[in-house]
Amino acid sequence: MPIISRMLSLFRRSPPPPPRARSFAAAKLNRLTNSWRLTAERIDDEIRNDLDALRSRSRTLENDNDFAKRYLELVETNIIGESAPRLVSLADNAPGSPDTGARRAIARSWAEWGQPGVCEVSGQYSWAGLCQAIVRCTARDGEALVFVRRGADAGNKWGFALQLLDVDRLATWLNRPASSGQNAIASGVEVGATGRPVAYHFNPGPMSAASARTAERVDANTVLHRFIAHRPEQRRGVPWCHASMLSMYYAGEFALSALLAAKHGADHLGFFVTPDGEPPAIGDASPDEDGARIATSVAGTWDTLPAGVDVRNVDSKYPNEVFAPFLKAAYQRMSSGLPGASYPELCNDYESVNFSSIRAAILSGRDEWRKKHQWFASAWLDPIFADWLRLSLAGGVILLDNGAPLPAAKSAKFSAHTWQFRGWAWVDPLKDMQAAREALDLRLTSRTRLASEAGTDIEDIFDEQQTEIALASKYGIDLAPAPAPPPMPALPADEEFQQLPKDK
Repeated sequence: MPIISRMLSLFRRSPPPPPRARSFAAAKLNRLTNSWRLTAERIDDEIRNDLDALRSRSRTLENDNDFAKRYLELVETNIIGESAPRLVSLADNAPGSPDTGARRAIARSWAEWGQPGVCEVSGQYSWAGLCQAIVRCTARDGEALVFVRRGADAGNKWGFALQLLDVDRLATWLNRPASSGQNAIASGVEVGATGRPVAYHFNPGPMSAASARTAERVDANTVLHRFIAHRPEQRRGVPWCHASMLSMYYAGEFALSALLAAKHGADHLGFFVTPDGEPPAIGDASPDEDGARIATSVAGTWDTLPAGVDVRNVDSKYPNEVFAPFLKAAYQRMSSGLPGASYPELCNDYESVNFSSIRAAILSGRDEWRKKHQWFASAWLDPIFADWLRLSLAGGVILLDNGAPLPAAKSAKFSAHTWQFRGWAWVDPLKDMQAAREALDLRLTSRTRLASEAGTDIEDIFDEQQTEIALASKYGIDLAPAPAPPPMPALPADEEFQQLPKDK
């Protein structure tokens, strides 16, 4: 017993082992990570230093890189499509009782305002073209800038028009911290205490005048400046391809270098080596005659060189067997950094895909584009429509079928709306349509939702069907589907065997 007590006392007296140093592997500083930049800068500080270079290089890629141009086309096509998102008015007299007259008047007036030369003051854009330009600018430059013109300055009866501006007009060089009596300015965006923009500072005159370090202050309620924020307290946007720009650029440079090396190897059969370094005179031609030092050969012959002249062959390594796999890996990495883009669609490479893989890629990409639909609606469409409706009601230019204007006092009622974005065709039409029919039978979806996913409006479909029925009745045409042909009777086993083709 005393021995046990002495052992326990020894254990109690021994100091605890020192704690082991622990850290995240990605945070360690060693020879493998010494080139990995560590920064504690705010996002606005990083943007201030890099934004102009990022935007300039992104525009260069649009001009010179085929994949960058292809991506911007995909952005336009999948977010906007061939026509602008369709305004769907939801004005109701009471819940479940739509005000069809007001809905029709709002939709008609909105479509009239969206004509070229009306909605945008420069006359270059229709509403659809303006939407396409906005999303292209946002993807390429990281942000888009629109100046709002109201009243007589708009130049139309609605008193509302837009002007698309180059984001280079924002004075990125202008920055200052907040102080007593002064708001903070981050890359030309002046923000209040809550972080909401209160003004924008523009470079006056041409872009080259920015070096003069003078800026014009414009109130925020006359400017629409939108981007997708990646971090809190971000005041300016960055190009959507910022994470893929290096991969895109160097892959293009490597492909160009390999092409030049292959062309050089194909153009040069070899080198003549002479003691004095001068090219030899071959044949009977005079050395001063053009082309005298070039010999032509015929298949199956040997040429004789002058004394002292040796030949070195050119062994070009391009193109070789690793060229295409290397570029494919680079393109796959590049595609991963472009929101919404899948490698087969971006690079037009469907060689190794099957139905399951291409379906998964298409559906994943569509989910990303739908996210962009919601962003575009909340960032651009909703504030533009709200301002247009307010000024249009005040001016009495939205007219019912009888010519009476919609009353401005009921603006809250008329402001109810949604947006119908473009849809996509079925990936596998027969199977997807059968699945939709079963979902309808099980009450798991609705025709309205199915029509919306296809990019159409259920009311438009019913209107068209009603018109078709009336037209068919006029001409005495039965639109009922033809009955399915009866199934073929099953043959007995011996008769089925007898009808098989016999070998001759």
